[in-house]
Order: sequence, then C-alpha cells, then structure tokens
Amino acid sequence: MSRPLLTIDMRMVLAAGIGTYLRQLVPRVWQAVPSLNLCLLGRAEALKRFEWAQQPGVTIVECGAPIYSLREQGEIPLKIPTKTDLFWSPHYNIPLFFRGRMLVTVHDTFHLAMPQFVKGWHRRLYSRVMFRAVRSKAAGIVCVSRFAKDQVLKYCPTGKQNVTVVHNGVDSSWLEVVPGPAPHPKPYLLFVGSVKPHKNLSRLLEAFDRLLEKIPHDLIIIGRQEGFITGDALANERASAMHRRVKCVGEVDHDHEMLRRFYAHADALILPSIYESFGLPALEAAASSCPIVVSRVGGLPEVYGESALYFDPYDVGDIGNKIFQMVTDRELRRRHIDRGRAVATLYGWDQAAQHTSRLIHTLLA
Repeated sequence: MSRPLLTIDMRMVLAAGIGTYLRQLVPRVWQAVPSLNLCLLGRAEALKRFEWAQQPGVTIVECGAPIYSLREQGEIPLKIPTKTDLFWSPHYNIPLFFRGRMLVTVHDTFHLAMPQFVKGWHRRLYSRVMFRAVRSKAAGIVCVSRFAKDQVLKYCPTGKQNVTVVHNGVDSSWLEVVPGPAPHPKPYLLFVGSVKPHKNLSRLLEAFDRLLEKIPHDLIIIGRQEGFITGDALANERASAMHRRVKCVGEVDHDHEMLRRFYAHADALILPSIYESFGLPALEAAASSCPIVVSRVGGLPEVYGESALYFDPYDVGDIGNKIFQMVTDRELRRRHIDRGRAVATLYGWDQAAQHTSRLIHTLLA
C-alpha cells in the first residue's frame, strides 16, 4: 500500500509570520505522521536550507509564482502532483482550479474586517472571492485563535467543513537564557512587526514622543518597512522626526540569535495593533522574559490573558500611560514577566503539530 502524499505550499517559508509557522510546524507534523510522503512547493534553493526537507520521503517541486498573483492560479495546480491525497495551503490564497482535497490555514481575516486599510478595489474584491472559495472548497480549515475562527464564520458563513482552532506556538528554546550582550547600548522598548497602518505604529510613536522627557528609553523597531501590500507613511515620518530616540533596524532573521537578544534585553514589547488574531511577537517576548504591553483587541486577550498589560489602541494617552507603568513599576514588571513565561509554556509548536497532525490524519481517512 502506497504512503499518502501531502503537498504543501511552502513559497513563504522564509517570510516572517507565515514563514515562522511553516518552518516550525511542518517538520513537526511530518514527525508526528511518519507514514506520510511530503511534496513541498517553493524555491528549491530556500527549501534545501532545511535538513528535514532533504530526507527520504520528501520531494521538492520548484515553484516561484508570487503570492496574490494570477500566475499562482495557473502554476500551482500544474505543480501539485496528481497523486496528492491532501493539499495544505498555509494562507487563504488557495489554487482555485485545484480539484483535490484541501486543508487551509487562515491566520486572520484582516482584508475583510479592515477594508479601509486595503488599497485598491481589486485587492478588496480578491480577498472576498478567495475567502468564499476557501469556505466552499476546503475540506478543513485551521484558524490560529478562536477570534480568527469567529471572524471566518462571520464574514464567510456559508461552508460545511469543520473550522478547527490550533493556536500558534513558540519553541521551548525561547525560554532559555540568551547569551551575549544587549544589542543596544541604552534601555529600550521594542516593536516587532511589519510597518503597516493596522499595526498602529503611528499612535505608538505619538505616545512615545510624550514620554521622551519621562523615561530614558529608546524605541527599537524591527520589521519590514516596505514592499508589502500597504505601508504606513505617517509612521515612517514620525520615526524619522525622532531619529535620536527611535531606531529602525529593519528585518532580523527570525531564527537568528540576534532577534532573541533584542527580546531578552528589552524592557517591554509594545504591540499596538488595532487588529490582531494572535500576535506571535508577544508570545516570543513573553517566553524571553520581556513583559508585554498590548492592545485590548482581537485575539490578544484570548491568548495572553493576565500576562499582558492592555491599552486602548485608539487612545494615545492610554498607550503612553501603560508603557510608563510597565517601565517604572518593578513589582508590576516582575508579575507580568512571571505570567508571560507561564503563558508561553501553554503554547508550543509541539502541541500545535499534534493537533494539526490529527486533523490531517482525519482528512486523509
């Protein structure tokens, strides 16, 4: 009897966010279901960096079609092997012309819930069409939080498949002490994420500007600043105006020790988003003994509970007040560091892989 074939869209394997999800989850799922053969669609040069992707039972198929493109709709169905028993798409941009069984991971419904931040009617139309196709075509859907699941059911109510919640995770190694000196010579606050309007960086910068005379901290911004669907010109303008206290370091490789050092030595991670389904940087910070100060929106209260200090993301004064509390109140900091590390132990990639592998086993059956 032949082994079942699971084909996975791995084109985003080196990206932040979804790339982290793929790098951490896929090898663990394969380990949990060793009876599977894997076919990985993506850039062979990128995939061959990973030892597990070169093991017997794994096939790499070159596929460089850009995400959200017409080309991917033509290329991916042709690249999926005909013997595929299940195709796993880690994002909602599924191949519309694929007729086999599909598992789709939905990280959020931002493009439906926040259309004011999606530039161009064609992009808004694209997201509506694709999400409806996911509900009509997928055999199973994974969402990274209950909030994300509720949003899928709200905006795309028509569908018969199970929508399963499997939370993101953090590797247990993040709980270990990170060697090496602080990556910045002064006390600092940390923002990790793409510079897009719904990340609300402009209000964070306005709040930080009001704190300049009250705290000695700099603000370190880590993340991609251009080349994505949207950008935040106001945030970039404000960051430039405060260049002596605001440092934009760009992207840092998620798997590089330097990112962990940024987390470990920060006095707080600030996540000011106005829309967030999970907020993976907050989990990584919590695991690194960095207290988290976040928006009370979306899936953040669900995931982080009492481990976070919350603010209203639309209230600049509240953002500033909560940051000031966290960096000046030692007992508050200690309490949130302890709670954060406890929460981080609840969300591991191993647990996520077990839940996902059980779903895959069910769909293959």
